[in-house]
Amino acid sequence: MGIVAGALVVLLATAGCSLTGGKWVARVNGQAISQSDFDQRVAASEALYKTQGMDFTSAQGKQAEAQLKNNILQRMVEGDVISQEVRKLGLSTNDSQVKQQEAGLKQNFGTEAKFQDALKQQGMTEQELLDFLALYQKVSTGVKVSASDVQNYFNAHKSQYGHPEEVEARHILVKTKAEAEQIIAELNKGANFAQLAKEKSTDPGSKDKGGELGFFTQNQMDPAFAKAAFSQKVGTWSQTPVKSSYGYHIILVEAHKPAVTPDFNAVKAQVEQDALTSAKDAKFQSYMDALMKKATIKYAHGFEPTAAPSAPTPAPAQ
Repeated sequence: MGIVAGALVVLLATAGCSLTGGKWVARVNGQAISQSDFDQRVAASEALYKTQGMDFTSAQGKQAEAQLKNNILQRMVEGDVISQEVRKLGLSTNDSQVKQQEAGLKQNFGTEAKFQDALKQQGMTEQELLDFLALYQKVSTGVKVSASDVQNYFNAHKSQYGHPEEVEARHILVKTKAEAEQIIAELNKGANFAQLAKEKSTDPGSKDKGGELGFFTQNQMDPAFAKAAFSQKVGTWSQTPVKSSYGYHIILVEAHKPAVTPDFNAVKAQVEQDALTSAKDAKFQSYMDALMKKATIKYAHGFEPTAAPSAPTPAPAQ
């Protein structure tokens, strides 16, 4: 997935507040990111992650919260760099191609509400996304790929064009190991899995569907959850609770599809488009690296970055 297609999870750069007074968490080329703006974005993002099952009061949840705050601040810093560059170059976020890119992203989310929630979850506004898209378009215009580039891209990304290994499963999520063990005991005595999921699961995304998750690949799930699901036999449920950052799971595997290697000629057109997107991404990333290197960035005490931005692991129910 390219930077534009994955803008909401990878380089979702957010622009900070330009206030010069009050408490601030960082300054980008003299422009301040206010603490109130930062705090509001963190609170909105955390609220949405909680609806997906994230518990920020657990030990792992507290670590996730610290990482989330770090991610949002770093993206706000990158966003200020982007917005400043957009103004410097005189780019218009009302450009038809920029609007078309945004419309495509909205379509991917299905509804305007889901799109806006995704922005909030990453700590940004719609205008900041438009700034990103405008700069990306400017920088990536004119990029081309050769036939050998396309073939090499396919060779390096075969798994995304074939049929990746998938599992279809249901799960029941509870807060404690003891609860999970009790549910496993009930299942072993003949209880209905779907019914128990509706009654006992704390996952709001799947409980009303009897814990149904549908088909998913390994990288779509919490690592511990995926490892258990993909190693389990079809038709069986977990005999020991599966622990993740969201609690304890009992997993029922309903189907398992092996991976299928794709035929290059059958997917060539898509590979060409993806290879071009990748080349554009690479050029934009180099451009951003240079901008960040030139930028003068100062952090308030206690807000210094700890690591590169990365999105928190999504809940299994997504």
